Amino acid sequence: MKYIFRLVAIIAAFVLLFAAYGGRVDPAIWSLPSLASLALPAVALVVLALLAVLALFRQWRAAVILVGALLLAWPTLRLIQPIHLVDPKADTSKQQLKVMTMNVTEFNWQETTAEPSKNMRYILDVDADVVVIQEGLVYFSYEQQERIKPLLDELYRKYPYRKKPFFDVGILSKYPYTEVESPELAQDSLGYFIKAWDVDAPGGELRVVSMHLSSLRLNSNERGVIESINMPSGRKRRIKSVARKLDNGFISHARQARAMRKLLDDTPGDVLVMGDLNDTPGSFAYRIVSGDDMRDAWAETGSGPAYTFNANHLYVKIDHILYRGNLKPLWCRCEKAGESDHYPLVALFER
Repeated sequence: MKYIFRLVAIIAAFVLLFAAYGGRVDPAIWSLPSLASLALPAVALVVLALLAVLALFRQWRAAVILVGALLLAWPTLRLIQPIHLVDPKADTSKQQLKVMTMNVTEFNWQETTAEPSKNMRYILDVDADVVVIQEGLVYFSYEQQERIKPLLDELYRKYPYRKKPFFDVGILSKYPYTEVESPELAQDSLGYFIKAWDVDAPGGELRVVSMHLSSLRLNSNERGVIESINMPSGRKRRIKSVARKLDNGFISHARQARAMRKLLDDTPGDVLVMGDLNDTPGSFAYRIVSGDDMRDAWAETGSGPAYTFNANHLYVKIDHILYRGNLKPLWCRCEKAGESDHYPLVALFER
């Protein structure tokens, strides 16, 4: 029995490390590691449960194998589940800047309930200095609704400097900004959007980049393949469809992330990259965008697991706040607020 336990531990350790470092493999070469990277939180939970079983049966050598694998995987696991019990102490001599990113799902403009937009209300209540939004279209007919106009008026008073999204991403700012012109800033038919603004923020000019990489475009039936193992007939066809779309999605993300990286490489000074990456921490796209210079506000100051996507029982963190330069995060929060299929991320920096 002890040899069986050790064999199981070795297999589990291999799967964990494969998932933790699968994001280092270009999906254009081999897409399976990217899929494993997507499953890392679930794999880590299985490994922890197995570790508890090994401890219960006093299989210490097998347990050591799993502990070693967890330690080796920690550089990636800390991006998903950091442990910071106390926020860093603020320096009162420095300026502070509160920022927020949220995929607002077009402010749920088709909703006909009497209650005004919870997303707008939340943005107003947070009172961040700079807000970037994705899927931020506000349609004229929606703007004219009596229940919405007071909220919009309040939003526009609070944020006199704003860019109404023509396609998808926009900015709300308390400070003036200059829109950045660059060939790397793009939108295309896949739903890939990048915009950047140089904001005259406290502490000096700051480049703010809002990103929304393309969706994996799984339909409700295909998401059901992931949601449940109790699938109806047609399972094999749906699995193939899911695999094909995931492959194409990972490859598209790699291309889009490289465009983002080119923009960052050409940008001097302090930078904030915020938005909906549509990919998880440790993924190939995340690693490309992060490079060697960008750091993750959640990984540096958060505590415990967090997920920002909340639909179809697919609980994953695909929204991020990355930074570099003369910026120090004091805290980062993921709050279950609003009415979107994404939860917002809010962070406080000093500079």
